[in-house]
Order: sequence, then C-alpha cells, then structure tokens
Amino acid sequence: MSFQSIADYINNHSEAIVNNLEPESIAVYKYLKSEFHRTNVAENLVFQFLYRSFYRLDNAGLSPHFKNEYFKILEEEKGRDAHDIATILRRLYGFKNRKDQNSLQFSFATKLLNTIDNDLPIYDSEVARVFGYARPYQTNFEAKLAAYQNQLQHITDVYKTIVKEGLIEPALTCFDLKFKEHGLPEMKRMDFLFWSAGKLMKRAPVSELV
Repeated sequence: MSFQSIADYINNHSEAIVNNLEPESIAVYKYLKSEFHRTNVAENLVFQFLYRSFYRLDNAGLSPHFKNEYFKILEEEKGRDAHDIATILRRLYGFKNRKDQNSLQFSFATKLLNTIDNDLPIYDSEVARVFGYARPYQTNFEAKLAAYQNQLQHITDVYKTIVKEGLIEPALTCFDLKFKEHGLPEMKRMDFLFWSAGKLMKRAPVSELV
C-alpha cells in the first residue's frame, strides 16, 4: 500500500485501533523503559520476566542460553552510540532453539533496539501485515537478513514520512484522548498504532484496505 492508503486506513479505523490497545500495555512498556535506564538488565530478573511476557519471548521456543545472551546484548548496547542489527543477529544465531536449530530472530532484535531508541521501529508479523509483507522465504541467513532489512528500511521511511507530513494526526489524537498523560513520543505511539492495526487487519476484509 502507498503511504497515503496506509495513513487513510489507520485514520479511518482509529477508534477501533486505539480501543484494541489496553492501558496495561502502555504501563508495562513505560515500566520497562524506566527499568532499562535505571538498572543492569542483564541481571534484573524482574525486568527480564516482564520483558519476555510483554514481547512473548517465551512463546518462540528459544533456549535459556539464547535469552541470557539476548539480555546481555541489550545491556551492552545501552552504552553504544550506534547499533548494528546484523551484528546482533549473527551473535544470537549461534544459540540454537529448543528444536536444536539456529534461527534468525529479526523481530526480537528490533524490539531490543527499540527499547534503546524509540526512533528504531519494531518489526513483527502485525506491522508486516499493514505493509503487505510476507515472511522472507530465503533459507540462507545472509539473504534472509537482507530481505528483512529491506522491509524494515521501508517501514522506517514510511514512519518518518508520516511524522513529517502529519498523516495520522487523527489517530494520534485518538490515542492521546484514551491514554492521557502517557508521555510516549510520537514514534512509539506509531509502533502501538501499527501493531494494533495489523491485529485488526486479520479480521478486516481486503476491500477495507483500499
């Protein structure tokens, strides 16, 4: 879909999209951000438990070794000025899942980086649905990574254009009215809106998207 058609869908369905979000999700996200900046998250087991629940890490068949490395990386990246998602993913790829397989966990890597910097969008199946993206079919790690990165770059470009041109102000206003004093920056509100829109699109006829 074009920038404008995506924006139109979100604005036209803004009430349903916002009502699909729970205050608890906003509160948990804000708590995670606070604890991330306040503590060593590689050692903060309460943070790790809530983070895994919030982002459903425990539903992905990942090993304890993978999760330990994940939070170690999250803490390490906190002190860096620049972040390389490819380096993070190559490091995590060395930890096999519960099926004894190596896996490219692109979505979880974007969630890690978004915890550090709100301007780095989250990529997951719900957001991908809004853009009409399918899971990359490549089996080779580097080829699949490149496909994911191309999708993420397009999402990032769309988000920046939407913010610059104010294309979803009605939806953002609807968000602000429901979650008063949320304190979230515009890019993070967009993460929530696009995720919720993707969830709703599971039930929406294709004709509504055009």
